[in-house]
Amino acid sequence: MQKNKIISITLGLAVVLIAGIVALNQPRGKNDVPPVTPTPTADGYTLAQVAMHSDLNSCWTAVNGNVYDVTGWIAQHPGGEQAILSICGKDGSSAFNDQHANQRRPADELAGFKIGAVAVMQ
Repeated sequence: MQKNKIISITLGLAVVLIAGIVALNQPRGKNDVPPVTPTPTADGYTLAQVAMHSDLNSCWTAVNGNVYDVTGWIAQHPGGEQAILSICGKDGSSAFNDQHANQRRPADELAGFKIGAVAVMQ
């Protein structure tokens, strides 16, 4: 009886440990909070705020007037990580439109990462 209890506890702990390791190794998702989250202005995020997120750990880009946190998409992008890393922290409209003009699937995928609009500066 005691031996079965020890085995059950050991297996339970192993499952919890494995689940924790798997969770820690998951790529960041679009809903994860980036390390530094600037507060948007009343109109949205400025390009200066977007520029604060320019690497593998926190990648924001502006595309066609909206701001996207694409950090979780870097490793998943079918065209490779460099395609996304090249637009981190800047306006990626030209790069996105040149590669994906009039393609519904990339536009739909990008929409899932939207965090706000680009602020209109006056």
